[in-house]
Amino acid sequence: MKKEHQEIIDLISTYLEYDNDLRFGQAIFNLGINEFQKTTDPRNPNYNLRDIHNDNDADILKRIKRQLKWFDLQKRVMSGTSKLVGIEGMTVNERLYASDLMELFDEMKKTNKEYAQYILKSLKVDRESIEKILK
Repeated sequence: MKKEHQEIIDLISTYLEYDNDLRFGQAIFNLGINEFQKTTDPRNPNYNLRDIHNDNDADILKRIKRQLKWFDLQKRVMSGTSKLVGIEGMTVNERLYASDLMELFDEMKKTNKEYAQYILKSLKVDRESIEKILK
């Protein structure tokens, strides 16, 4: 077995241990191993699975790690936002500080604008402000 195979198996195993109610097929899809075909028109989504026969192991590992990073970010944001009281009267910086998301936001602002936007939306920052902050 190749090193990449073992790493993929270990990541799937760890993910399945996290939630015993998941079916194996759900885990494969949630981790980004299988994915829908891409569409250029959002009004006509394509719900056919993309053929992954020619995907190399490194690409599959990258997708799994990307999904796990996304899940971790969501968990951290939910944990941070659940602590907030009186969010409406706070500035964006106060919201980030009070939710303990300041450092994560600063990192995401530099490396992943989509994740940074998710953090701000979760903190109930309006769209116009988000666009200004992320410029």
